[in-house]
Amino acid sequence: MTVSTVGLVPAMRRLAGEGLSVTLALSLHAPDDELRDELVPVNQRWKVAEVLDAAWDYASRTGRRVSVEYAMIRDVNDQPWRADLLGRLLSGRLAHVNLIPLNPTPGSRWDASPKPVEREFVRRLREAGVSTTVRDTRGGR
Repeated sequence: MTVSTVGLVPAMRRLAGEGLSVTLALSLHAPDDELRDELVPVNQRWKVAEVLDAAWDYASRTGRRVSVEYAMIRDVNDQPWRADLLGRLLSGRLAHVNLIPLNPTPGSRWDASPKPVEREFVRRLREAGVSTTVRDTRGGR
């Protein structure tokens, strides 16, 4: 069983103490506060460092790996420097990154990252020692 969160720090800390055998999935989508404030508005309340601190507390107390969810959005959060920053934040931690290719949505201003950009993002995370997979897409691409 998996419990997903955008980073509600008090709830994450409470979950860490409950002794449940669940995986924590953190919808991060950006490694920096400037962009995450835009993509995940709750970041204005709990910044990346605080959210990750709660995630590492969860991993430490439960011994379970944290799943970091990251939707790849063309020219928004898929830059090499963001992959490098994410790699630095997660390196040496009990974490796994699930890169999620954005499914096309009619009328959306966002689109999926191109495959070569996605592959480079994965390469950089793995080079930093971060376990990473790309989720299968469910929509047309």
